[in-house]
Amino acid sequence: MLNLSLINLPKKDVSNINIGVFVSINEDYAIVPKSFNDKVKEMIAEKLDVEVISTLINGSSLIGSLVVGNSRGFLVSRYATDSEIEPIKKVIRVERSYDRMNACGNLILINDKGALVHPELSNKSIKLIEDFLGVTVYRGYVGRYNAVGKAAAVTNKGLLVNPYIKRDDIEVLEKIFDVPLGVGTINFGSPLIGSGLIVNSKGYIAGSNTTGPEVARVEEVFQFI
Repeated sequence: MLNLSLINLPKKDVSNINIGVFVSINEDYAIVPKSFNDKVKEMIAEKLDVEVISTLINGSSLIGSLVVGNSRGFLVSRYATDSEIEPIKKVIRVERSYDRMNACGNLILINDKGALVHPELSNKSIKLIEDFLGVTVYRGYVGRYNAVGKAAAVTNKGLLVNPYIKRDDIEVLEKIFDVPLGVGTINFGSPLIGSGLIVNSKGYIAGSNTTGPEVARVEEVFQFI
């Protein structure tokens, strides 16, 4: 685990615990706030084996909450400006979501096989996700949470969900994402796994409060051991 408290994150807008709120990743790219210094960006590039893209979305550093993607591209908040999207468009496909609920990273959990979304996401948004990101989309919860993008983390190798998951939902989620599921927490017991963890099939970065047993669970579920 990379302990983010040791790499001098900009204190004005970034918590070293909730790294997933500020960074959105797929297999090849990490989108980070402009406020991240070169040392932080180099760490992310090295640990996840990705190219780092710096921008803002709607003037905000909360990119992990406002952007989500898979290997086919990124979906961003409806309020993202052309200039904010441009750095992303230079290297990978990007599209705006025009749903009234626009925090894509909070509302959508996705890998290259499938997607689970907030139960109230519109049919238009679901069609966009299916067409643009190339996956079948389902509405639902992860445990007690409808902000499914932050209640779990998924890659093409594994799915880590919070402990409130219902037993009957485990098989369903494994079929949606076509990966094995594990139950765990992050940041010393937090069920908001997607807020405290960024992960792809090549590496991960966890929040600085994450314990040894939580790290072991991450590495087991995502097949790093």
